[in-house]
Amino acid sequence: MKVLKIDTTQKTPDVDFNHTSGVLQISGISVPENSLEFYDIIIKWLEEYIQNPVETTKIIFKLTYVNTSSLQFLYDILILLDGIHNKTSNIQVDWYYLSEDLDMKEMGEDYQEALSVDFSFFEVEVV
Repeated sequence: MKVLKIDTTQKTPDVDFNHTSGVLQISGISVPENSLEFYDIIIKWLEEYIQNPVETTKIIFKLTYVNTSSLQFLYDILILLDGIHNKTSNIQVDWYYLSEDLDMKEMGEDYQEALSVDFSFFEVEVV
C-alpha cells in the first residue's frame, strides 16, 4: 500500500493519507467539478486501508469550504472509518474550523452525532 497524496488545486483539497502512521489529512476547499471522480480515489484507498489499519487512526479535516456534493463523500469517509472504530483501530477525528465559520463547526457536530468515533474540535484563525 502506498501513501495517498493529492495536491490541492483551486477546487480540490490537499489529501495526505499515510498508512504507516495512520494520519489522514484533508485540507483546503472541496468544490470539485466531479466529486465522484475525485473522492472515488480516496474511498478506494480507505477500503484497502481498513483491511489492515494501524492501532490508532487519526483523520484531520482542515476544510475552509465544502460544496454540497462533497458533503456526502466526507460522510462516506467517516462511515468507513466508523465501521472499524474500536474493532481494529481506534479512530480519532480532528475537526478544524475558522472562528467565524459556524456552519463548518456545525457540520462536524452533525457528523459526530451520527457516528461513534471521537471528535475533537479546534477553532482557528487560519486553517
